[in-house]
Amino acid sequence: MENFGIMLKSYGPDLPYAQRFLESFLAYATEPIPLFIVVPDQDIYAFTEMFTSHATVLPESMWGDQLVDYSIHGNSPGYINQEIIKLAFAESGFLRNYLCVDSEAVFIRPFSSRDFMDLTGVPYSFITEDHELHVDPVYFDTYWQHRDKWLKTLREFFQLPEDNYLTCHGFAVLHSEYAQSLLSYLRQKNMTIAGALEICPYEFSWYNFWVEKNYPKSRIIREPIFKTVHIQSEYLALAIKSVSQEDLARGYVGVVINSGFSRSSGEGQLDAPLERVLGSYVDYRDLMGAIFERMFVRAPRVRTLLGKGRRTSSS
Repeated sequence: MENFGIMLKSYGPDLPYAQRFLESFLAYATEPIPLFIVVPDQDIYAFTEMFTSHATVLPESMWGDQLVDYSIHGNSPGYINQEIIKLAFAESGFLRNYLCVDSEAVFIRPFSSRDFMDLTGVPYSFITEDHELHVDPVYFDTYWQHRDKWLKTLREFFQLPEDNYLTCHGFAVLHSEYAQSLLSYLRQKNMTIAGALEICPYEFSWYNFWVEKNYPKSRIIREPIFKTVHIQSEYLALAIKSVSQEDLARGYVGVVINSGFSRSSGEGQLDAPLERVLGSYVDYRDLMGAIFERMFVRAPRVRTLLGKGRRTSSS
């Protein structure tokens, strides 16, 4: 069993994203790091062809007895099954510690296993209180209120304090031993992973809260080292400030732009030209209004002339 590796969960429509991820992985990994990719059985050939000699491609059917064909809390069976596999992978015996990644991710600077665990082999807990998301009105209205409800339900289930909790949205490093103990606990309560997701639909919070409850002295808390761009307005703000991947690399090892809003414009890129970003995500009427504001209202000479016109008409 390798001490550390990466587990990528993907599927056919995300093959271009997965290829981009692989290119960044090969470009920036500074040591040999095992890479495992889990995909639906029908996608095995396409992914094996792309990842041959770079990774081990595994079929979802390895966990077929745990997968579902129904939605949970509005999440599709495919979405639920990737959550299930990220936890169930702990029992596969491949890796002692594994970073869970999604296809949209890209590495943006050199990295090694030391970015994800300490010298003794304890994985870092990349968790946060998410204050910046609390105050974002779009995220708060669209996602946070539901998320907060489910997370508090889970903390109540584990008899943990409901205030000031720490959680993550993805890219967690799971210690297989801890994850296996969680799965054993669920079985003791006659619960499947799918049944657990009925209580709270966030697989990484199940893991992180379990570690908080049962292995508190083993937690080494760090801020997230993958920058997740959750919503379109966050992406636009970065683009308007001309934040590049080079800029982000000063603080993060990787970046992921949520494909929920970026997929229609291709794989999201922070280095895309501003005009392309604005053209893809901003309504043309808003753009025209902004152009008018820039050209006529804020321009000093035009503003002066407009002021003279108002004074003349009012006299």
